[in-house]
Amino acid sequence: MDAGFGNSLAGDGAALIAVLAAFGLFFLARRLLRHWGVTSTGQRIADLEARLNEAETAIAAEAHVLVIWRGKQTLPDRVMGSMHGAAMLPEAPGVLIDFASWLDRDSASALSDCLHDLRQDGTPFNIAIKSIADELLEADGRTAGGLATLRFRPLAGERRKIADLAHEAHRLGKQVERLSAVLDAAPLPVWLRGAEGKLLWVNRCYAAAVDAADPDLVVSQGTELVGRAAMDRTATGAAAGCLGRIHAVVSGSMRALDVFEAPVTGGTVGFAIDMTALEKAEKELDRHIKSHTSTLNKLDTAIAIFGPDQRLRFHNAAYAALWPLIPEWLASNPSDAEILDRLRNQRCIPEQANYQEWRAKQLNAYTTIDPWEDRWHLPDGRTLHVVCEQHPFGGLTYLYENVTNELALESRYNELIGVQRETLDNLEEGIALLGSDGRLKLYNPAFARFWQLDPEALDAQPHIEELARHGSQIAADSSTWDEVRYSVTRLDSERKPVAGNIDVGGRVLQFVAVPLPDGNTLLTFADISDSARMERALRDRADALEAADRLKNMFLSNVSYEIRTPLTSILGFAESLQIGLAGPLNAKQQDYVRDIRRSSTDLKTIIDAIIDLTAIDAGALELKLEHVEVTGLLEAVAEKLANQIDERDLTLNIEVGADVNSFVADPKRVEQILSNLLSNAIGFSDRGATIRMGAKKTRGQLQLWVSDQGRGIEPEFQKQAFDRFQSRPVPGGHRGPGLGLAIVKSLVELHEGQVSLLSKINQGTTVLCTFPLDGPGAAQRADLRKSA
Repeated sequence: MDAGFGNSLAGDGAALIAVLAAFGLFFLARRLLRHWGVTSTGQRIADLEARLNEAETAIAAEAHVLVIWRGKQTLPDRVMGSMHGAAMLPEAPGVLIDFASWLDRDSASALSDCLHDLRQDGTPFNIAIKSIADELLEADGRTAGGLATLRFRPLAGERRKIADLAHEAHRLGKQVERLSAVLDAAPLPVWLRGAEGKLLWVNRCYAAAVDAADPDLVVSQGTELVGRAAMDRTATGAAAGCLGRIHAVVSGSMRALDVFEAPVTGGTVGFAIDMTALEKAEKELDRHIKSHTSTLNKLDTAIAIFGPDQRLRFHNAAYAALWPLIPEWLASNPSDAEILDRLRNQRCIPEQANYQEWRAKQLNAYTTIDPWEDRWHLPDGRTLHVVCEQHPFGGLTYLYENVTNELALESRYNELIGVQRETLDNLEEGIALLGSDGRLKLYNPAFARFWQLDPEALDAQPHIEELARHGSQIAADSSTWDEVRYSVTRLDSERKPVAGNIDVGGRVLQFVAVPLPDGNTLLTFADISDSARMERALRDRADALEAADRLKNMFLSNVSYEIRTPLTSILGFAESLQIGLAGPLNAKQQDYVRDIRRSSTDLKTIIDAIIDLTAIDAGALELKLEHVEVTGLLEAVAEKLANQIDERDLTLNIEVGADVNSFVADPKRVEQILSNLLSNAIGFSDRGATIRMGAKKTRGQLQLWVSDQGRGIEPEFQKQAFDRFQSRPVPGGHRGPGLGLAIVKSLVELHEGQVSLLSKINQGTTVLCTFPLDGPGAAQRADLRKSA
């Protein structure tokens, strides 16, 4: 054990050495005699044996055990002596000694270390050890010559007291050593200060916290973890021995540490606990509280939280706005009972016949765990939905929701539903609403009447399959209900309305299946039997009119062709008579023949117009399009009717715009259009009047017009001017069959153009024809070119 104990036993060690020396000399003498083969006198041998016996007697006089090793041998060479508590030591040499079998763990470990040093380096030792029977022993190790000896003997008296003290000091030393190792390995800074406040010892964590490589260097330099002035003494609360909180960089990161110091003998011991996680949690909790408070203040629902002491702990802005309470008074944390009393005095809570009993019932919620709900009908007409429940940390939480508008809306909604119900029940149309599951949700009496269904069966919400099966049995066409069923039960997102007609026992029902946004389907059935019969009658009449019109056109066409043949013969004979093929004619005969030719020509013109109109109506008239030179066309028309213009002493002015060249049209039909217009203008103009005919471009179109200075057309007749066989006779003037403007309108529209008329009484009439410059079908051809 300690060196002090070894010094106290130095005298006994000297005696042991003397005995060992004598014992060694005996063995040496015996070996020499055996080696030299010398057999001295018996007297000398006897002396030596006597001395050996004396040594053995001296050794055996005291309880002890002696173990001898020769050289570097592992096994002992000799074990001598006896001692209480050492019975487990082997008596025979050459057997390995197991010290751990009869010594306690610490003693066995210390003895093994000392024996190792003794046999390797010759280091002597003298220690106190303890057996497993709690007996205190002395272990003394020495070397002599080539021998290593270990002697055990029990301790008693003053020597035992000294050994006990030494053993206890050794135990405490080991304990201090272990405790120092634990503190040095602790994950928090630990330090020891002297009476003057100077650092005496720090652990490795303290050194790492101040960026020092060696704790001894920290102590020598007196490096403080942080100055006391930098401590936050408000962040740690009232923890005993806590000096405050510091923030320091530990292992490269900022940490929050609570510093503690406690007085010990000769100074103080201190340590710092890492509170970073707790500080972060407190800040996070504070942020959550502020966030929740901000959120609750933005709610329309009034919220009040009362603690276990029944005093107000929290309320949001909606609560303060709900009641006429002073904010400063609410900030003083009044009790729940005080708030109820003040609200009653201000008539802000429901009127009660027994207020004290009602208040006690409200406050009884603090002693129960079941939440409750109620509706307060306030004297000012408001209605509050009140919810009261236990708070997790004790106390109560009240929620006040103003449901006045909600109840009013619910009332109006119920009223509206009632009106809609009555409206649907009195509709002539059958209405059925099918849910997303295919079952009937709503119907009116007309629906049950149309399909001969029992209202009680409909109230059971039958599936569309049942309705379709029943409808197919009484409908003339069962496939219609299959289409309705498919539109109701299909699952794709592109649900489309389905409409059609169903014949039910001679009654025609028009149905529409409309998918609604909520997944339901609305079916409507309207009785259109009368409309269907009227439509059928109108369709039959239209077919009859179309047949009559076709018959009329066929009649006119046939009659026109039949009349044209003899009319051609009449014109030929009249022309022959006029040129004298049948002999000379007198003046009177010449006038007759001229009138015959003029009338025949007019009749031929009328017949040609009828044939053209018939062809247009039948869609058989085809245009022969080509580029038409506008100026030449106008001059040709004027030349054609020059004789009529001269006969009536009229003046014809042709006006052509400078940018007008040509356009795409059928030249024969355009000439026919202008001839009819110019002929009408000549016929309705007074002698000596002026007629204007011209052309101009405007917005990609060509406009041709003919204008006269005649008496004009009455406003009421202008809308009928382009109808067939509409003619207004002029006294002493032109009288035609009324086909000129009609064929003009038909031919212009065939060119995809338009005709307009402007006329004023006694100021004349202007007819304007507008043609596309590129001819009919120009827009379609342009679209085809773009798509190509």
